[in-house]
Amino acid sequence: MKNTSSHLRRAAFAYLLAGIGLLAFGFQFWFLGAVETEAKGRLLAPFIFLADDAFVPTEQGGWMGLISKVAMFIGALSLWEAGEPTGFGKKRSLLFIPMAGAIAYVLGQWMPLPFAPMGAFLSGVGMIVVGIATLKANIWMGWKRYVPLVVGSFPFVFMFPILLLSGSRPAELIGLWGFPWITLGLAAWQRGNEIARTTPRLS
Repeated sequence: MKNTSSHLRRAAFAYLLAGIGLLAFGFQFWFLGAVETEAKGRLLAPFIFLADDAFVPTEQGGWMGLISKVAMFIGALSLWEAGEPTGFGKKRSLLFIPMAGAIAYVLGQWMPLPFAPMGAFLSGVGMIVVGIATLKANIWMGWKRYVPLVVGSFPFVFMFPILLLSGSRPAELIGLWGFPWITLGLAAWQRGNEIARTTPRLS
């Protein structure tokens, strides 16, 4: 139980960092007048775009974006190790989907196509299926049990429809995705504290 609490707290820190990274990305569009510009690079093949500088991340906020996406992977891995909120067994393997999404997001820092949209799609789908498993598992209770589903649903409700209608990514809405990720971090932190309080201490 102690390890479960530690894994959940690590997930909490990771998701808080992921959310802050997304908010930092959105901040430049909300308050600093930033506008979307075309990425500098070359099209290697249809749907394969490589950034000019392969050693400097350019997608979504540079190094802060890279750190936040690595944090998404650490968060999903930590939940997998904790066996929450899905429980252990086969449902725990559902967390591999958002892990794959985070890896694609990281690769998207250097190869925006196809990995950046793939990262958003897999992260969204992954958290939706994790959210459904969470509702069935009844391990996280109260408001916490709905948070993974909210995280996964956000891009399909707000981001992807605008992308399909306008043909360009909605940068401002991508930043707002940070709030659900931060809420997921708070849910994991609270759940970790609940477990820590109920774990008997050895004298």
